[in-house]
Amino acid sequence: MRDQLKRLEELQTHDAKIQELVEALEAIPRKIQTTENDLARVEGLLAGERAQIDETRRYLNDQRGLLDMENSQVQNAKQKLSGAKNPREMNAAQREIDQTRELATSREAEIKKLLEALEAKEKVLQERAGEIATLREAVQKESDSSRGKSDAINADLERLQGERTAIANGVPKEILSRYAVIRKRKGTAIAHVTKGACSACNMNLPPQLLIVIRRGATIESCPACYRILVLDVVATEAVSAPQAKSSDAPENNAGSGQD
Repeated sequence: MRDQLKRLEELQTHDAKIQELVEALEAIPRKIQTTENDLARVEGLLAGERAQIDETRRYLNDQRGLLDMENSQVQNAKQKLSGAKNPREMNAAQREIDQTRELATSREAEIKKLLEALEAKEKVLQERAGEIATLREAVQKESDSSRGKSDAINADLERLQGERTAIANGVPKEILSRYAVIRKRKGTAIAHVTKGACSACNMNLPPQLLIVIRRGATIESCPACYRILVLDVVATEAVSAPQAKSSDAPENNAGSGQD
C-alpha cells in the first residue's frame, strides 16, 4: 500500500505541473488578444484623428474658396468705384469694398489659425503613427514568440501526460477514482501527516488514526478535509527512532541481568 501512496503522490505532482502548464498555455492567446485589442484601440483613435484632419482640410479649402470670392468681390467693387457716375454710386462701391475687405481679413486670420492647427495635428499624428508602428512590430514579435512558447509547453505537456498515464496505470481503478473525486472537489487529493496533523487543513489527527497510517496497510483520509493522508518523511523518522530504542532495551536489560 505504501507503493500505491507513493504513486498517488507522484500523480499529484504531475497533475499540479500539468495544470500549471495548461494555465500558461491558455494565458498565451489571452495575452496576445489583449495586446491586439490595445493596438486596435490605438489604431482606431489614430484613424479618428486622421478623419478630423481630413475634415479640417476640407473646411480649409472651403474657406480658401470663400476668400477667393471675397477678393474677387473687392476687385469688382473697385471697378464699380472707378466707374461711379455720382457720389451715391461711389459711396455704395466704397462700402462694398470696406465690408468685403473686412470679411476677407477675418477669413485670412481664420485660415492662418487653421493652417497652424493642421501643422500641429499632423506633427502629433506622425509621432503617434510611429508609436503605433513600433507597437505593431512588438505585437508581431510577441505573436511569433508565443508560438514558440506554445510549442514548448505542448511538448512538456505531452511528456508529462505520458508519464502520468504510466503512473496511473500502476494504481488500482477504485483508488484512482477516489483520488480523482477528491482532487476535483478540493484541488489537491493528497495531504501529508506532519507533527500529527493534516498538512492541508491543519486538523490534529486522532492517535488511533495515526497508528493505522503508520502501519501503511490501508489508505486513510483526513476526517476533516477527506484528503488521502501520507505519512511525512520527518514523521516517519520520528516514529522509527523510538522503536529502535525500545528494541534495544531488552538486550541491555538482559545484559545487566547476566552480570
